[in-house]
Order: sequence, then structure tokens, then C-alpha cells
Amino acid sequence: MTNSLTRTARGSVLAVTLGVMGALGLPAQAAITWPGASGDPDNPEPSRDYRKGYNQGKKACADQPIDCEVMLEDVVANPGWGETEPNDHMAIADRLKPGVFYKGNTLDEADQDWYYLNTTQPNRNLVVSFMGDQADYTNTAGWLIHLHDPNGNVIATFDSLSSGEGNVFRYADDLPVLPKTPKSLAKVFVHTLGNPGRYYLSVVSKEEEGVQRAYHIAAMISDSNQLAPQPDSNFHDAETEVNDLQELADKLRSNVPMFGTFGRRLSPVVIPPSPPQFEIQYFYDNCDPMDIATIPPGLDSCECSDPLNPVSGYTCVAEQVKVPGTGNDRPTYVAAYEYDTDWFFYRSEGNEQLRFELCAKAPCDFARVHLRVLFINDSMVIVDTPIQPGQTFDFGVVQAGTY
Repeated sequence: MTNSLTRTARGSVLAVTLGVMGALGLPAQAAITWPGASGDPDNPEPSRDYRKGYNQGKKACADQPIDCEVMLEDVVANPGWGETEPNDHMAIADRLKPGVFYKGNTLDEADQDWYYLNTTQPNRNLVVSFMGDQADYTNTAGWLIHLHDPNGNVIATFDSLSSGEGNVFRYADDLPVLPKTPKSLAKVFVHTLGNPGRYYLSVVSKEEEGVQRAYHIAAMISDSNQLAPQPDSNFHDAETEVNDLQELADKLRSNVPMFGTFGRRLSPVVIPPSPPQFEIQYFYDNCDPMDIATIPPGLDSCECSDPLNPVSGYTCVAEQVKVPGTGNDRPTYVAAYEYDTDWFFYRSEGNEQLRFELCAKAPCDFARVHLRVLFINDSMVIVDTPIQPGQTFDFGVVQAGTY
């Protein structure tokens, strides 16, 4: 009897949870004869046995809701907390409390939503769950989720559609160390955070797919069982101006791109005066280009194009004529750019193969620059040549020291 009532109560709890019984009218409820009730249609009060079974079924569904086919999506209309706008920058990012879904929205293509969370230990797994709007949780297409290190560098990017589905478990000593995701149909991605500190998540629309749409995001931290130490290293360095002298050189680190820029200024380039140049040309004698009566018949100028066969009755004479555009009597100036020199240094332990790459990390706008590599310890020049963007130099160094 008790087991039967428990199953009946589970069904009733499930029905109430899913809103089935809420759709029934009051008159219909009065006509119900509850299992285990008094049997009086005018007084269908559940009996004590039924109430006991109902409470047992309710507790069983609360302990094991999936067995009752109850999902969190069915009973939570608006899960979690919300982002605070504006939060378009890491400086004003919202905190993500672990295990809580936050509701956000992307207004347009330029809208960015930033969140942060902290880790106090190295090699921790970050598990991010992502869903669409509450009207359609499974429609996750339309966003890119970027993971940033404490300095804002992007260390991972995930498409909100292509990441894995929920119900993710990880095991250590045959025990689950990550609970089931709060939403069974959420998209999930996992990334191991090497160093302790603050990390950021930013959500942006993928082209126009996420514009004027809402989403939900949650994060959890767990152990990755990764024991290898993680060195603290930058993604890139930048030159410090001024570094136009060898003693002001910036340090290069292996496998860390250095970003620099050529300072330039306008400098006048002087073109000195040039002497005039002359050439011999032939003209009809006694011809005045301003007096049409003196120009030979049929011609419109005094130039004698063929001195050996002049017009009958006219004589060709030779004259020295200044070549047009020559004979500047004062200097002229044109604007040109004067570029600075950037110095960098690398300290080698010796017996290394060094590779120098130019513009491999990002495109450059110039056509070529001049590269010089010196071994400072004995002032030996190793490389001294022009280099174009995309070119690579490989050379071995035997001696330890500064290059």
C-alpha cells in the first residue's frame, strides 16, 4: 500500500511540477476522488495514508528528481543572477559566483560582456556552461566565449555552438570531482588554468547571430590532477622608447613575440640648384611667331622641322634653346620620413640555435628593414642585411653571452 501510494505521490508531484494540474479548473478538482480518500465526492480530503505516501514520494523526488523525470529547466523560470551593464571591459567585469548561472544579453555587434573569477591554486580546471535564452535554452548558436589571463590576453576561444554538451564528469580515484552541470542541455567547455590568479570571460556576438539576444553562463572550478609546474610568462612584450641606443636595448625572451614600432618624423630633403641645359633647334630666319605675315605659308609656327628641306624662299637657322625644367636657380624641398633605430638583446647560454622571425605574429606595413645581429662580448657582426616581413634567419651560437 505504501509503495503504491509513493508511486502515486511521485506522479502527483511531477504533475504539479510540470504545471499539469495547474491547468485544471476548480470544479474539476471537486469531482476528483483521491486515492485513499474518504470516498465522499463532496469532501475529497486525502486520507492520512495518502498524505504519508505523498510526503514520501515528494521526498524521493526531491532526492532523485531525474528518476521522477524532473529537470531544473522545468521548474526554474529565470535561473541565476544577471549581468550589470555596462560591463564591456575587464576593469568593470562582473564576478561569476561558482555554480550559478548568470543571465546576460548582447545588444549589438560591439557589445561585450565581461566576467571574472579567481583561483588560488595552480592547475585548476575551469568548466564553463553556456545556454541560450530561457525561452529556448538549447539554441546556443551566436556567440564566442573568450577566456583571458590576468593581463587580458586571450588564452582560449570557444564557439557557443560547437562546444560539448552537458552532464560532464571527471573522475579521480573513481570518484566524480565535478558535479553534473546545472543545466542538462548546456554547452560545456573545459580549460585548465595553469597559474593562480584572476581570470576573465568575455562574451561577444559572433557576427550578427547573437545581436539582441539573451544567454546564460555559469562557471565552476575543480582540480585537474595536473602536477607539472606552470612558469609565469607573457604572451608578448613591447619595446620601450627610447631604445635607439645599444645601452638602452630591450630584452628579448625565447618564444615571446616582441611588438615594436618605428618612430618617424618628417624631415626636409634638399634638392640643390641645377644648371640649365641647352639644345640646338632650327627656326626660319626673320620669322616672328607673333606676326603671322612672317610665318611661312601653311605653317603655324616658326620652327623648321626639316632644316635640309626648308620652305621655298625661307632659310633655316640654328639657335641654342634652354631645355624646359632645367636651370633651377634656388634649392627645392620635399618631405620624407626619417625612421628611428630599435635595439634589443638576448642572452644565450651558448650552444643554441637561434631563429629570428620578422612579422610572424602580426602583419607589418613596411616593405623591408635592415637587420643587424652582433655578439656584444667581442663586437662580432653575425648578420647585417635587409630583411622583408615574413623572412626568417636561423643561425647557431657557440659562445655564451649577449647578442
